[in-house]
Amino acid sequence: MKDKKLIVFDWNGTILADTLPCWRASNACLEFFGVEPISLKRYRETSNFPVIHFYAKNGASVDLVLEKQAEANDIFYNHYIQAATRARTRTGVRTLLHWLEQKGYDRTILSNYITEEIEKQLIRLKIDHYFSHVCGNPDGCTVLERATKPERLSAYMLKRGYRADNTYLIGDSTEEPEIAHKLGLKCISITGGYFSTGRLKAAKPHFLAHNMKDVIEILDGDC
Repeated sequence: MKDKKLIVFDWNGTILADTLPCWRASNACLEFFGVEPISLKRYRETSNFPVIHFYAKNGASVDLVLEKQAEANDIFYNHYIQAATRARTRTGVRTLLHWLEQKGYDRTILSNYITEEIEKQLIRLKIDHYFSHVCGNPDGCTVLERATKPERLSAYMLKRGYRADNTYLIGDSTEEPEIAHKLGLKCISITGGYFSTGRLKAAKPHFLAHNMKDVIEILDGDC
């Protein structure tokens, strides 16, 4: 595996075009916590992991969020899942996945979302055959207080023998640049998802893409 190239995808807002369902579900939770709903622009400016930081930035009491997290989790997923089951892949995702397969890249998903739900969506969208592994969270509450992506990815790479300099992270949040810098990987941040373009630029990814065609050009030119 030492010379094998690995592409690590985020799921929400990167492969799945679900920014609007998540924004609406988040507003339902803010209302539950006694906070006025926010605009999509504000959502992209304040999205954060662990998610408790998002609620705090938008005026929710941290103590109340922790006290009512199970109820809020139910509210979020009741709003989100119904809409997400109708969401499609982002434009160009299938072309990118086919290109990666043809070029011999290994592909995996690293997400804060629930593993079982991602696997269901992959089958629904008929793209499950493109991925060798899905590494998500066991439930919807974990991401409220903890961001565990770096540890999970590091353990996966160590177990499978992937080298950091042969691994690319692709995602729509500031998490991917942070993880890439921490683990010595390369990061391609993609705009138009959960986080604003300005925040992505400030996180200093190695590359910034505005669509999946850009990702192909970046990978083709960097190898």
